[in-house]
Amino acid sequence: MDRTELPQAETERLRKLRGLGRYTADERFEGAAFAAFVRSPHAHAKVVSIDTTDAAAMPGVVRVLTGQDCAGLGNFPVIDRIGNGLIIPFRPVLASDIVRHPGEAVACVIADTQAQALDAAEAVFVDYESLPAAIGLADDAHLVYPTGNVALTHVAGDAEAVEAAMEAAAMVIETEIFLPRLAPVTMEPRAAAAWWDAEAGVYVIRAPHQGVNEMRRDFAGVFGLPPDRFRVLGGEVGGGFGPRNIAYPEYAAVMLAARLTGRPVAWHGTRGESFLTDIQGRGVRVRGRLAVDEAGRFTALSMAYDADLGAYITPVSVFANINNPLQSLTGCYAIPAAHAVFRMMHTNAVPTGPYRGAGRPEMALLVERLVDVASQRLNIDPFVLRERNIIPFEAFPWTLPNGARYDSGDFSRMMQMARDASDWDNFDARQAASGSRLGRGMTLFIEVSGGGGAPDEAALTVSAIKGRAALRIETVTASTGQSHARTFALVAGPRLGLPEITVELVASDPETVLSGAGSYASRSTIAAGSAVAMAADALSLRLRTMAALRANCAPEDLHLADETVCRTDGTAVCRLVDLLDEPMTETGRVMPTNAFASGCHIAEVAMDPETGATILTRYLAVDDAGVTIDHQAAEAQIQGGIAQGVGEVLGEDSVIDAESGQPYAASLMDYTLPRAHDFPHYRVLECNTPSPFNPLGVKGIGEAGTTGALCAVTSAVANALGGRDLPAMPFTQERLWQAMQGAAAV
Repeated sequence: MDRTELPQAETERLRKLRGLGRYTADERFEGAAFAAFVRSPHAHAKVVSIDTTDAAAMPGVVRVLTGQDCAGLGNFPVIDRIGNGLIIPFRPVLASDIVRHPGEAVACVIADTQAQALDAAEAVFVDYESLPAAIGLADDAHLVYPTGNVALTHVAGDAEAVEAAMEAAAMVIETEIFLPRLAPVTMEPRAAAAWWDAEAGVYVIRAPHQGVNEMRRDFAGVFGLPPDRFRVLGGEVGGGFGPRNIAYPEYAAVMLAARLTGRPVAWHGTRGESFLTDIQGRGVRVRGRLAVDEAGRFTALSMAYDADLGAYITPVSVFANINNPLQSLTGCYAIPAAHAVFRMMHTNAVPTGPYRGAGRPEMALLVERLVDVASQRLNIDPFVLRERNIIPFEAFPWTLPNGARYDSGDFSRMMQMARDASDWDNFDARQAASGSRLGRGMTLFIEVSGGGGAPDEAALTVSAIKGRAALRIETVTASTGQSHARTFALVAGPRLGLPEITVELVASDPETVLSGAGSYASRSTIAAGSAVAMAADALSLRLRTMAALRANCAPEDLHLADETVCRTDGTAVCRLVDLLDEPMTETGRVMPTNAFASGCHIAEVAMDPETGATILTRYLAVDDAGVTIDHQAAEAQIQGGIAQGVGEVLGEDSVIDAESGQPYAASLMDYTLPRAHDFPHYRVLECNTPSPFNPLGVKGIGEAGTTGALCAVTSAVANALGGRDLPAMPFTQERLWQAMQGAAAV
């Protein structure tokens, strides 16, 4: 057994710490050519002509592809599970008639070296006729498509019941929030390397991705071939966050170039290209109303949700923008009536798609802002008002008025734990001792995790290797930093009496025939983990049945521990390896289910009234993960999510010029990422209630940190402003200074 003395998860961690990770751009392929793209400088324009003559004659140039070479290619698939007549536009691999966002590719130059490809790309002449651009979510914006800018309107809930409750309410709270576009800013800019296996008739591509089956799905749609005609290689991805769960036009162009040239073709995108063309997150405007009766109880909630899809629809952007908010439409509260209207709208900007949270933070922020404003208007402690309206522990599972169903939660215990651990009640003393204006905010949120379209499978093989029993786990969910190797080993190992050192995970193998979805929607442990558990239990039964014949007892009288089959009194029957004359495989298969993670997060900020400079000074997260399999990984996931949520509140914004459609944020000099010094030491606590909806009782918390931080830090900033109107998000120093002076929000 060729294994190190450390578990797989630890060796992987050390390898990356030593700089030995292998990213797409690190790979070298014999005889490879290089690709460079010619991109539109316009947000919206007709392509009058493309002249590639000079570029094709330059040294080293192998071929120049344009939209004509892509004739016959299909559209990128869109998952349409909402219905109601979604209008899906065609997204070309290379635009040939109209460009609809800055950076859209119109040509691809293939050359012997990267430098030659880049030089030749500058020699391609494209004649454009500029068209008016639609920027933002205005109803009277210029048309992106002749059919209009609204791709879908979806209505859910009971409008009549909500309006009746609003009319009868003692108070109606209203708010509107715009969450700007965010750039994913992964560590490695997008890259791809592809070749055509002519003998097998298979495209092979290495690219950063979050799951092999999603990539195959997208390529199958574009090339009109079965998914098994695509071999997708993975490796390090430098961060997933949602935008790496799809195939991009550049990937398809590189694959086409490899087939047409008969050579491997590599493309190493730049950071600037990533800012221009990686799908972005958010770009959502939410408006809400909350009805409150004389006793301070919430009686109805209505919401209008407008999403900026960008120029094209990415595979799950519409579904995530509608399904995820609807799954937690009334937050943690027992609100009897709710209604929502969603509009999915096109603009002349790079497409949007799932970004950590994907509709969950937007919904939670709207609900929690309404509750905070109600707390201020009623002059009731925010904990007390929430306690009055939460879904009680004994009421779970709880069905929302729109039909969504929560699994479990103990919001009262969670809030009390957060209040005590954050020292909430001594805030006034901290304020008195501070030289700045302090603000504190709390949030109580719940969000859906899990789900997916196809059954999830995991194949487990136990075999004898060098005198020991060893376990191989295969899943289709790719790890992008979630510590899958350790988590799945902790699920399977104890069931089979095997230590972590003997367990190996093979994730998203390019040859896999397993069903299932990738690593997104905080679903991996719920779905793949449950499949791993089922397969491990099946293997355990087979091993115990074999050993029972030796021990002359029933299989249920035996258990597996310390690589041994043992009787109930602890005496050994045999070693596991003694039963493994040949490898033994079982495949676990589960239908995807949802689970609902929740949390109570508390943030404090310090704001300088003279300058508007604001820093995060304290942060506490109390989260319900159902059952925590790997405490270290769970805490790390929440911490990473908090960082992205804080960045969104205090700085991140993919600014687009309102007239020209040109992006102002096109480099790390123009886009405000949070740094390590922007964060205090923050605590993460657990307040778990197992989910009855999956075999492990787990809930996904990969996005909980982002949802909690977005809401809690916004609440803290509002508190620090002392009743003044919140400016537009993100709350930059200039905007906060103007708000402190009583000026209009900018």
